[in-house]
Amino acid sequence: MTSSDEERRAANEATFRDANERIREAELELSPPLERVPYLCECDDVQCRATVSLTAREYEHVRENGATFAVLPAHVGEGDVIEEHGHYVVVLKSAAGGEVARSVDPRGKGTG
Repeated sequence: MTSSDEERRAANEATFRDANERIREAELELSPPLERVPYLCECDDVQCRATVSLTAREYEHVRENGATFAVLPAHVGEGDVIEEHGHYVVVLKSAAGGEVARSVDPRGKGTG
């Protein structure tokens, strides 16, 4: 895989992360809050429309690092699986993909 392919995949994942940040903002307005929220799978497939059901704590844990993404286990593409949680995994983008992911992180976090 070339560096440009890795960067493109990271940008795709970041697009899903941005949508999930808007979902999280809306969820914060709910009273009482939902126990689990259906977030978009943050895999690198732009055609993916699958959801990953996460608690607020699980979602915030993934967001602690600007280069990590929550994806369905069957949707793991490039990157290292650093956590497995049954119904989802946390993927860490490294090298060029990690740089892209961190540079467009809406929370402005480099690493956890």
